[in-house]
Amino acid sequence: MLTAVDITNSRNDTLRLSLMDQTAEYRVRDVEGVDPVVAVLTSTSMAQIDGAQPQNARRDVRNITMKVGLKPDYSMHTVQSLRSSLYEYLLPKAMVQLGFYLDGVLFAITSGQVESVDNVLFSQDPEVDTSILCYDPDFYAPTPEVFSTHTQSDNLTTSLIEYAGTSDAGFIFALNVNRTLTSFSVANTTLDGLKQKLEVIGSFIPGDIVTVNTIPGSKAVTLTRAGITTSVLYYKTSVSTWPILKKGDNLLGVYSSGAGIPYTVTYTPKFGGL
Repeated sequence: MLTAVDITNSRNDTLRLSLMDQTAEYRVRDVEGVDPVVAVLTSTSMAQIDGAQPQNARRDVRNITMKVGLKPDYSMHTVQSLRSSLYEYLLPKAMVQLGFYLDGVLFAITSGQVESVDNVLFSQDPEVDTSILCYDPDFYAPTPEVFSTHTQSDNLTTSLIEYAGTSDAGFIFALNVNRTLTSFSVANTTLDGLKQKLEVIGSFIPGDIVTVNTIPGSKAVTLTRAGITTSVLYYKTSVSTWPILKKGDNLLGVYSSGAGIPYTVTYTPKFGGL
């Protein structure tokens, strides 16, 4: 059950809006737009053939709307002072971060831009209606997950990553090279049998850190040597695919000539809806 919403402004100040506390000065009476976003589907039809052929599917921006009730105590705050304080967080064009609590525990966060703030004036039951557009339709776990182990020399040994998110997620892989190395590969097999493999071929020496970012929109391969980071995207072979994590069990393996090179995998679970 959704119990509270945190709003964090550009100054990193946070205001908590309760959904359960009847005595709170700010109380969220209704939240909409936290369900999975509707998909935009495109297709093409062919002459003399029934139906259509699917071409593309994507999700649009998320629109979160909230009705916030104002309950002043009048000894310290009035309706106007509460409204003015709320404007420090919710004002059209402002960028905010939203944190959603389920059963009292921070479950997921997202970022958005305030579209509108409408007041119900001259009412014995004052209320503020706000609309926030989140350009990324997913919610994110508040803290990333980190998995650490070392490379294997065969392609049979894998590590199990139990991904709890409902939306596919990329990850950041960092290899701490401890020997001369010319290649390595990162492979993942998902619960539905999808096999993905990314192969990197280059020249690496002890002390190098090779980072592979498979997050959509941020994909990269970089090399950090002597404190200087450069792009080595051209080290990725043309037949490689960018591995992603899917809901459920993921069998991840990293292989190199000779086992024992340490690496970490960092990922943030994503959720299509609350």
